[in-house]
Amino acid sequence: MNELIKLESPYKIVEKYVSEEDKKYFELDDILVNIALSLINYRIKNNLTQKELAQKLGMTQAMVSKLESGEYNPTVKMLYEISKALGLEFKVELREKTEPMEQWIECSESFIDVGSSNRVGDAA
Repeated sequence: MNELIKLESPYKIVEKYVSEEDKKYFELDDILVNIALSLINYRIKNNLTQKELAQKLGMTQAMVSKLESGEYNPTVKMLYEISKALGLEFKVELREKTEPMEQWIECSESFIDVGSSNRVGDAA
């Protein structure tokens, strides 16, 4: 018998089971990923290597790598200087929050077949 179980969005799971303190880390990671994606997209669009981007920004290739990986949490001043060097708009927005983690995009619904006979460890 095949029984389907609907998996929740990972963000709903975080909202439901993760402490308020730990949610802050998820939100910060989301911000750092957005910064990383902006730099990576700029670099790809302009056909630049990390080294070339670093030269344009007046920093090391290692720092560009850390920014693109989300490993480094840049200051507002650093982000402002990066935006000016790249001709990008820089905007910091503080606003009242209406829903916890509202800015996170919901993942598409997923299903898992728990009744299948082809489980890990079963013979084919």
